[in-house]
Amino acid sequence: MALTERQQIFELIKKSRSILIVFKKDWTSDTLASALALFMILKKIDKRVEVVCQDFKPSANVSFLGATAINDKIESLQKFVVSINTSQTEVGEFYYDHSHNKLNIYLSPKSGQFKPEDVAAKIANYEYDLILAVNSPDLESLGEIYGNHRDFFYTTPKINIDNSPKNEYYGDINIVDLASSSTAEIIYGLINNLDENLIDAKTATCLLAGIIAGTKNFKSSKVTPKTLNTAGLLIAQGANREQIIQNFYQTRFLSTLKLWGRVLARLNNDLDDKLVWSTIADRDFLETATSPDEIIDVIDELIVSLPKIEVIVLIYQQRANDEIEVLVYSAKNLDALFISQRFNPSGNAEIARFRLNKITLSEAERMVIGEIKHKLQ
Repeated sequence: MALTERQQIFELIKKSRSILIVFKKDWTSDTLASALALFMILKKIDKRVEVVCQDFKPSANVSFLGATAINDKIESLQKFVVSINTSQTEVGEFYYDHSHNKLNIYLSPKSGQFKPEDVAAKIANYEYDLILAVNSPDLESLGEIYGNHRDFFYTTPKINIDNSPKNEYYGDINIVDLASSSTAEIIYGLINNLDENLIDAKTATCLLAGIIAGTKNFKSSKVTPKTLNTAGLLIAQGANREQIIQNFYQTRFLSTLKLWGRVLARLNNDLDDKLVWSTIADRDFLETATSPDEIIDVIDELIVSLPKIEVIVLIYQQRANDEIEVLVYSAKNLDALFISQRFNPSGNAEIARFRLNKITLSEAERMVIGEIKHKLQ
């Protein structure tokens, strides 16, 4: 009898020597919490595992989840191995030095001598033999993690776990459940089927945090009875809901709220509320003592408040230079990269980013919004 997808996942994990968990560089709290929950579970079953996200910098409100476990790049993906045949002569002492851009290795045999043919060199297998991609619609969304290691991603088995309709099903096994409220809800089902005893209080807190983030604190239309039941089970397993709510919603800095106020004060809408946008000047960041990193959360508030939204655009100036940064977020089944393709964006189908040079904020607003309206119409 053929194995189910979930059984195939468990078999791959069981056979794996070393596992790499990756997620998109434009991560969400659901993405982060889901990846960390997987990391904790795999550690508990004695697997060697690493979590990597390009240029990862955790925001203050997610630090309680254990984000320090995440690396910002892949290191030592393959090792170069120098082998010495010791069947005839054993190694006594050895040392090495650097000279004229060369690494010299000196071996002293216990008896006899080594010959050149006793030495062989090769590139070892990849450090990881399984990839778990979490809440990432395509490989390009991983950024340089994928771009710099394409051969590794092509040749290594991949398990793709997501709940987004924009997912490109790029894994060897794809667990893409569009009916799930969040990726964390999918992962809870996977782990619970494997062994419910693997979920301790810390893992339960991560998974509940992912569900709360993915459902905008249960305000999303994707919330189902299954979602609420899963949340209840996680609380019963020790999830600290109060800690999650405090960090996600009750510890907003006054400076951040002031910046949000300026974003909302300049909010514009068109196409029967399908398109909304706002602009943020460099002085807004200066006067509120904030940074562009703090505007992304306003998107969640807009999605909950205006359910008809299909595209959200934030256009802002960078303090350090004269560039205009633009963030295009697709809240529905639209491709953010396609919508903004005229501007050569980076990112993925959900979030696209691009820069404009030698242009004012108002000029950028007219150009960008005009192009996106044209695409949507």
